Amino acid sequence: MSSLSQIAYISRSAIVGNQHTVENEITRILQVAQSNNRAKNITGALLYSGGYFCQVIEGTQEDIETLFESIQMDARHMAVTVLNYEQIATRQFGDWQMALAGIEESLRFHVEGLVDDATQIKVQESARDVVNTLYKLVMQKQHIFTQRTTP
Repeated sequence: MSSLSQIAYISRSAIVGNQHTVENEITRILQVAQSNNRAKNITGALLYSGGYFCQVIEGTQEDIETLFESIQMDARHMAVTVLNYEQIATRQFGDWQMALAGIEESLRFHVEGLVDDATQIKVQESARDVVNTLYKLVMQKQHIFTQRTTP
């Protein structure tokens, strides 16, 4: 059995249009990712905030590397910056083929400095913070959704 890997990255959105257009495109991205990831047993989460994507993906090393190559070629974003790539013992996002941590028009997290000059940050520490923040956002969103749908 192949070992599990996790990659965290950020990128700048290249999606052109108003907020509605952006949200529709992100919905399409999620639908395709969820379908494709299910077949490859890939898990993770995606956040869109203020024109930036932040994503964590998990799976076998081979599957993650193949997926990340296609992610880097996707014209819907640019300035793809890897924050962390590591072997993991267990999945942090094991319940989600691709969870949506949020779509926000304003920049909620300061990722701009990471994209513009990755040398000025402690990448390992920042990457762990990003992964943990995405996990917390997914769990918070899951909790809110559960509350709304529970009679």
